[in-house]
Parts: sequence; structure tokens; C-alpha cells
Amino acid sequence: MRKNKLLICALALSMVLTVLPGMTSVAAEAEGETDASVSELQDENVQRLEEVTAMDEDGSIYEIEDTDGTVNSAETSRISTFALRMASMQVVNFNKNGSAVTYYTDEINGGTGYTNGAYGADAAYLGTTSGGRIRFMISGVTGTVNATDVQLVDYNTVANNVSYYQVSGGKLYHYISQNLNNAPSSSVNNGPAPSYLDEGVKYFSYDGHYFYTDYSVMLSDYQNGANGASAVNAGNPFYNYFQFLNMTTSTAYSAGELDSILNTAMTNAGIDPGSSKLTGTGNSFVNYQNTYSVNALLSLGIAVNESGWGRSNICLTKNNIFGLNAADSATENADSFASIDACIRDFMANWMAGGYLDSSDWRNNGEYLGSKAGGINVRYASDPYWGEKAAAHAWNLDTLGGSKDHPAAGNAPEEPLPETPVTGGDTPAEEPTPETPVTDGDTPTGETTPDTPATGGDTPAEEPIPDTPVTGGDTPTGGTTTDTPATGGDTPAEEPIPETPVTGGDTSAGNPAAETTPGASTPPANNTLTETTAGTGSSENAQSTESSGSGQSQEQTAAKTEGTNPPVSVQAVSAGGQDSTNSGTVTKSPKTGDSADAVLWIALLGGSVIVLITASAVLVRKKAAKQSAGSENHK
Repeated sequence: MRKNKLLICALALSMVLTVLPGMTSVAAEAEGETDASVSELQDENVQRLEEVTAMDEDGSIYEIEDTDGTVNSAETSRISTFALRMASMQVVNFNKNGSAVTYYTDEINGGTGYTNGAYGADAAYLGTTSGGRIRFMISGVTGTVNATDVQLVDYNTVANNVSYYQVSGGKLYHYISQNLNNAPSSSVNNGPAPSYLDEGVKYFSYDGHYFYTDYSVMLSDYQNGANGASAVNAGNPFYNYFQFLNMTTSTAYSAGELDSILNTAMTNAGIDPGSSKLTGTGNSFVNYQNTYSVNALLSLGIAVNESGWGRSNICLTKNNIFGLNAADSATENADSFASIDACIRDFMANWMAGGYLDSSDWRNNGEYLGSKAGGINVRYASDPYWGEKAAAHAWNLDTLGGSKDHPAAGNAPEEPLPETPVTGGDTPAEEPTPETPVTDGDTPTGETTPDTPATGGDTPAEEPIPDTPVTGGDTPTGGTTTDTPATGGDTPAEEPIPETPVTGGDTSAGNPAAETTPGASTPPANNTLTETTAGTGSSENAQSTESSGSGQSQEQTAAKTEGTNPPVSVQAVSAGGQDSTNSGTVTKSPKTGDSADAVLWIALLGGSVIVLITASAVLVRKKAAKQSAGSENHK
């Protein structure tokens, strides 16, 4: 009898162990957290947290309702999430608490990143780690997040509400879900559609480079670390030109031309130019572009996006068109400026040239608008599609101006695309570090810095370096860009531009990768999702604060964390370790998700079967022995 009880207990224990892999470990949810203080990683424009906005095809920006986006019909149980995950495709819902920041851990470099589910609700579900954290991909970044901070939703429940891409009128639009209970709210222009995408077909992508017509096929590639392998454009990634254009280049538009196309764009968006503080700012943008080597068109696109076409409250009351220094959760504390010109100067001199575009600054993750995988978007904004939206305004303005800045028009520079930013470690010694820009607006003469490629015609091998940068007037269409003024030290007269091989495949409009693509450090196409993202490790937030009415800025310095990547000197392109055909090595993405759970589950199930068979055999043998003993007694 005692043996029977022991066998029954062993059998029950084995069945309990079989269920354990499907349970969510609350204690392990802290796995993967970094030592960085996430409270210091904040949106530069807190208005995003106070007023949730969306964008339409024409660039109109409008406020939408900020609501809890939890999908009630698909709530998961803590008891057996493993069984649910095995049953169907899942979507990660980041809009669980309305407009709120969610912090995550970058799976590649271990740094801390942040996103806002009210601006990008859905992410691809890649699995669950052994510690119970959810693996996901959104805006090009692969990361892990606490299971309590997101919601796993059955794909079939929200199939009509997830984000997607579609070609309309020859342009590629990204329809972004901001609440999975509703259809996508934003329609973001990504420029001319590549030839491999068909009009009216719905495509899925969470990196913006590889497109799929089947959601399950996309998830399979992501989960197997083979991003793009089964995409319709396998081996030929798409890059949104203005989203990945180096911001140290110059626009081909003059100040007067920028003013003209800006007025037209506002009229098309249903905005009276007379009500906007952006009207007539072309001269300021071009002047400071020529002084600090920060692209005027892209800066204007950021201003449009941040200020709602120059009509936000802090824009109208404080001349703050970028929402600068409002990251302490109170817009009333945002910087005030004596004029719009002073605000533009502060943004281009200190926040861009002396901050996000400076390789020695901890916020630098590449000199392009980018995504959550690389570029300014990594730290500047909680909106995962902030860079894409600013680029959409640049597309809109450039189209109205005759496409002078887009290479398809034959006027923009055809620059080689640099290598993907290094994902961690020290900045290579051979890479020069840009000097801190002058903060008083005066450019010293007699100093030379590396040239920015020209915006018109073919880029020559060597360009003359002007003694003194232009400080006003129009920028000639085919002229060279002026240098970033240095504050001290020797700056090399020339910076080598890396030679990079062509990716191959079809070349299409709107794709800077169609020119040339990164070389050695870019991971291979159709093999793995090697997320060579820019570092997202948190650090002390160094911001430029400007006193009311003054053009002076008070710099707060912060040590650059090890996870922060050195930028590249020319056009940065590959965000999130996107694939190229030029690398001979394959690096698998970390596999700590469902595969580990499945192996353990199968092993324990097998053990349970063995215990059950053994118990049955013992019972049968014991019964046979009793029968045999009974027969002998009967005799």
C-alpha cells in the first residue's frame, strides 16, 4: 500500500512539473533590466504625453482621444500562457495604459529604450524568455519587456487593426495602429513606392525594410532570426530616403523657396499660414544650416511635427517650435525664446550639432532621423515612428518644391551609405570626434572642419573648404555645404568616406540603399536578424537649457554610456541591423524564448510518461504476483 501511495505522488508531481513552463514567473520579470535609471530617459517634447496626435496622408496633424487600448476579449491567463502561445499567432499590445511610456531592454546591446503605445500600439511577438519577459519587434528594434507592461493579443482578434503598409497613387503609406481596438489612425507618407510593391496590396513590416503579405510568414522569419528571408523584397531592403538621410547634409532649397513650399503645404493641410509661427522661417533655417551643418529641410520637418505646423500652445506662447526642455512632465517649464529665430538657432546649434549629431554626446545613435533601432528617434522621442513622421513632412515639402533634394530628381548628392553604427564598446580611435559647436552664433574664421557633401550634382572626391561659413541668404541649389564651426583642437581637413559595395537587386525611388549600401559591419540579408542597433543605454540626461529671451545655452554634460554607439561620418542607413548582401558572417539573434520553454516542456512530458509507464508496470507485476500467490494457496 505504501508503494502505491509513493507511485501516485510521483505521478502527480510529474504532471505538476509539466504545467510549470506555461506559468508566468512574476519574480523573474525583472530579468534583463539594466542599471540605467529609466526615469532619465524621457521624451524631449512632453506634449506627446499630454495630447495624443495622429497624421493623415497630407501631413495634417490632429488630436485623437487618449484611451486605454487594452483588448478585453484577448486577455491572457497567468496559469497557462504557454499553451495559448502555442495555439495561435500573437500580437504584443503596448497601448495598455493609454499615453504612457513603456521601458524595454534592447535585446542586442542590453541598453534601455522607451516607447509610447498611444503612438504605436502593436509589435511583433517573438516569444517569451525563460524569465517571463516578452520578446518583440517594433520600429526596427528587437527587445524584451516586462509581461505586466504589455498585453498578448490573439492575432485573429485584431487582424483588421494591426499596422500595415500600402501603396496608393504611387506612394508608400504606413498605416499605424495607435489603439488595437480601432483601425489604424495615422497614415504616414514614406515617399515613392518601390517597384516590388503592388498598388492596393496590404503589406506587414515592423522594421520598415522588409515587407510581407502574410503576417504568419513575417513572424516566422522574425522568430527564427531570419528577417527578410521570406519577404517580397528578400535581399533588397527598402530605406525611406529622408528618414535615413544624414542630417549634416544641406538642402538644395533657398530660404525663399522653403517659405513658398511651406505656405503651400500648410494650405493643403487646411491651415492658414497667417496662424502659424513657422511662416517666414526659411531664412533662419537656411542661415543656421550653413553655420552649424544641420539640414534645413529635415529640421523644418521636425518643427512641423513637433509644433503641429507652428500652432501648438508652447509654440504660440513661448516661441518654442520644438518643445525643447519640456521633458520634466510639465509643458509650462518648457524653454521660452525671445523669437522663433532664437529657438531655431538653439535647436540646430545645441540640440543637434552639439548634441544628437555629436559623436561625443551620449544621445548620439546616428546622424539621421531614424527609428527605435538607430538615429535620433532612439532617445529624442517616445513615439516609435517620430523619425518617419518628420521624414513624411520632408517628403511633402520636397515634392511641392520639385523634388530638389531627392536623388531621383538628379539634384541631390549621391553619397555612399556608411557602415551600420557599432552596437557597443569604445569609439574607434581612428574616427574623428566632431567639435562642440559655437553657441553664440558667430562662426570663427580660419578654422576648417570636414566638409559636408554637396547637395547638387555629383559629389567630387575632394571639395574646397570655405574659410567662413555663410550666415545668411539663400543656399545655392548646387552649392557645397558649409562647415560646422569648431571650438578648439585640430579638426582634420578631410574625413574619408567609406567605400561601400552596391547591394544588388532592384533599385527604386525613395530608397537610399539603391545608391550604395553598408559594407563589412552590416549583417547579411536573408539569414538572420542581427540587430546592430544604436545603443539605448540610459545616462544622465544632458540637455541644453536656454534662459528666456537669450540665445545663450547652458550645457549640461553627461558621460557617454558604453552601450552608446559611435556615429558614422556620412549618411547613416542601417537601423536595427538590417540586412545587406555583403557580409559573409551570420550572427544569430538571442534565442531565449519559446524554444527553451518547449524543450523543457517536452523533457518533463517525457519524464511523466516514463513515470506513468513504470508505475503501471509495477502495479501489473504486483497484481500478477498476488494472483500467483493466490493460486498456490488454493492448491
